[in-house]
Amino acid sequence: MSKIILKSQEQNVNYLKTGEVKSGYVLRPVRYSTIDSADIVESVAKNSYVPRAFVSAALIGITEAMENYLLNGHSIQLENFGTFSLSCEGSVAPTAETAGMEQFKALHLNFRPSTVLKAKIDAVDLEMDGVYRCLDLTAQDKVYQKINTAAGSESLPDDDNGNNQGGGGDDLVG
Repeated sequence: MSKIILKSQEQNVNYLKTGEVKSGYVLRPVRYSTIDSADIVESVAKNSYVPRAFVSAALIGITEAMENYLLNGHSIQLENFGTFSLSCEGSVAPTAETAGMEQFKALHLNFRPSTVLKAKIDAVDLEMDGVYRCLDLTAQDKVYQKINTAAGSESLPDDDNGNNQGGGGDDLVG
C-alpha cells in the first residue's frame, strides 16, 4: 500500500473574491526528490529485464511522439494512467465581432488521471507530519519552524529554561 506524508505549511494566500492577501496554513504532500528520466529508465530496466539502452531509446521515442501529437492538436490517452491535452487561457469576448486571437493569453498542458489511477490515489494512506510556521513570509528563501498545535491553538516549544521560543531553535526546516 502506498503512503503519502502531509504537512501544513504557512504561506501567503490570495483570496480571489476580495483580493486580500493573508497568511494561512496549507496542506501539501512532503516531496522527497524529483525523479528524472534516468531514474525511470533504471527502474524499468531492473524490473523488466529489458536492457537499459532499449528502455532509454523507447522513453525518448515515446516522449518525442507525445510532444509531437500534443503540439499538433491531439490528446494522448495512456491506458490506466490518464489523458494529456492542451487548453487555452484567454479573455472572454463579449461579442462575435470582438472574438479572435486578441483573446489568447497562454496554452496549458492538462493531465486528467484515469479512473484506475484515481482509485489508487484515493486508496493511498495519509499521515500528518506536522504544522510548520514560516519565520519570514517576505523572505525569498523561506525558513519554517515545526510547531505544536492543540485544539486549534498553537504553541511553540519551550527552551531549556521553560520559556516559550518565538523563533529560531533546532526545529528549523528549509
